[in-house]
Amino acid sequence: MGDHQPAETGNSLPGLYRRQDEHDSCGIGFVADIKGRKSHGILNRGLEVLERMEHRGAESADNKTGDGAGVLLQIPHTFYSELVPGLPQAGEYGAGLVFLPGKQSKGSPEAIMKVLETLAASSGLAVVAWRDVPTDPSVIGSIARKAEPSVKQVFLAVKGGSAGSVVTSSSAAPSVGVTSGALVTAPSAIEKRLFIFRKRLEKAIREGSFAGKGDFYLPSLSSRTMIYKGMLMSSQLRTYFTELSDPRLETAVALVHSRFSTNTFPAWSLAQPFRMVAHNGEINTIKGNRYWMAAREALFASSEFGEEIQDILPVIEPEKSDSASFDNALELLVMSGRSLPHALMMLIPESWNDKNPIPQELKSFYEYHACVMEPWDGPASMVFCDGRYVGGTLDRNGLRPSRYTVTDKDLIVMASETGVQDFESEEISFKGRLMPGKLLLVDLEEGRIIPDAEVKSQVCRRRPYAAWVRKNVVPLESLPPVPEQL
Repeated sequence: MGDHQPAETGNSLPGLYRRQDEHDSCGIGFVADIKGRKSHGILNRGLEVLERMEHRGAESADNKTGDGAGVLLQIPHTFYSELVPGLPQAGEYGAGLVFLPGKQSKGSPEAIMKVLETLAASSGLAVVAWRDVPTDPSVIGSIARKAEPSVKQVFLAVKGGSAGSVVTSSSAAPSVGVTSGALVTAPSAIEKRLFIFRKRLEKAIREGSFAGKGDFYLPSLSSRTMIYKGMLMSSQLRTYFTELSDPRLETAVALVHSRFSTNTFPAWSLAQPFRMVAHNGEINTIKGNRYWMAAREALFASSEFGEEIQDILPVIEPEKSDSASFDNALELLVMSGRSLPHALMMLIPESWNDKNPIPQELKSFYEYHACVMEPWDGPASMVFCDGRYVGGTLDRNGLRPSRYTVTDKDLIVMASETGVQDFESEEISFKGRLMPGKLLLVDLEEGRIIPDAEVKSQVCRRRPYAAWVRKNVVPLESLPPVPEQL
């Protein structure tokens, strides 16, 4: 039991319960068409997965306020282009959900919208349109309504396009020019610009004196993905965001999360998915992870960002959950030029021993990156998506098992438990589960599941990690003995 101190109870016998040790399991999962074919059916299946994991999420005392639920999907360009006049071509604009001060707040949404527009202009971006997102507050609980933000969407393009229109009516993931079989390593120019702009905006609002600034949050801002989420129960997501039932809204992937809050109070901003991941479990090393990231910021240098590197600090958004902090770190690594699998391998390294032997080149990769990034250890099961890649991984402790099914129609369904989708036995091509430290990776552009060994071999061979380790790492046993003191 270590230094565990028993709690006092109402009788003379001490109990073993400690509130700070409460833990439970969120629900995570995704549905994807492996061949990248978009349809409303994929979104509908994703929402069914979420609704079947309602028991994985928590609810408040009013029995109608959830800890959080959400879905990440590819930007439904055809749907948005019908609603937003002057929208550029798919992949040539960024779109995001924006939480602003709501009806219960003393803050002004317009004040924050003005700051966003001003900073966008100075970041080389122009606001194409603001859009009110249709919602139905009647379906959520009174506690959620008291904290409910004003929910809008913003559409941004590189400066020079149309700007300033307002829509009040109720993803194609662009190719980045890599050859087939090669993992994408560089973010597109617009993705990087949107990332820097969003970090600048977050800092400006956080450090400003805006009334109701605590309501401000950008769940997503991307040219590839869109997130709908809130302080909802799993069954409320599609009824609160009414357009999720619109058959014109199509995607090839739907990644979902049902939240059971353990280390933070429920909040609209802390619902998941985050910008690239959804998480089941806890990051038990989170305090050290945050401190180490803050400590290394003084040494940051990058040809990708140049002088703008100061604009993206701090990396970790303050006063957010462990999952949000992990997402911040992952996003930084990807935006600085690493592939999504590379960044995940850095943050969630694989263990190796006699029962899990790995190639020497992979050992060298992990040895090198151990000098750069400490592990973000769980228990943790992660699902992730950037609009092209979708998949899952389990940390090396292996204590949050997740299962997946592949059908003969090239559909893959993964979740933190079975039973989230019904298939006839003859439809099932393969069943599997996430393994500790292994990656399940689907490339929606290539239309295939890339095996763990292939992914890691590609990542490891991009740089001479073994040579770098031999040249720069000094093992303790190779040091000369300490001379005896006279």
